[in-house]
Amino acid sequence: MAKATAKSNTQPKATGAGARRTKVVVREAGPADQPALRALRRLAERTHARLMPDYFREAPSDAGAVWDPEQGPWSAVLVAAPATAAGVRVGVRAVIDHDVAVLGFVAIRVVVTPRDPAMVPRRRAHVEVIVVDEGHRGAGIGTALMRAATAWAREREATEMVLTVWADNVAADALYRSLGYHPIARVLRRKL
Repeated sequence: MAKATAKSNTQPKATGAGARRTKVVVREAGPADQPALRALRRLAERTHARLMPDYFREAPSDAGAVWDPEQGPWSAVLVAAPATAAGVRVGVRAVIDHDVAVLGFVAIRVVVTPRDPAMVPRRRAHVEVIVVDEGHRGAGIGTALMRAATAWAREREATEMVLTVWADNVAADALYRSLGYHPIARVLRRKL
């Protein structure tokens, strides 16, 4: 995958990034990114556990890998790092080798509609997880990751992108809607 540079158009939240615009480079993850990916994954799990504590719980800190070297051509983990990452240390949660920060990541997989005469055959890209470091949200990093994921999916001839957003995750819902996503189903539950 070619590197994609995205410049944010919004100001980051005042939680360590200051009031500067953030330029990021989105690239495929590698083995050195694993500690940062795990830390960001725990952040996503904490968010879900906070939103729906009766449904989600935080995984242990030694939970499985996010990036798998054997994942194959139909799935990827893309990371966003500062465009000027060399020698820059940003935050403590997402720091990898050489003090280069991973500010967020998206995990994506291409799936083909199961053989079912009632379904239209289609190749879809499914966003499995996306997370941006708390101190850098609102700076356009999520948008850059989703645009890079879309480009990755197009390279694999996917015809659409699908994802799940939890009902109380207002910020994520707003991001996806701003990128042109719209609901196609609702999941309902009833406690017994």
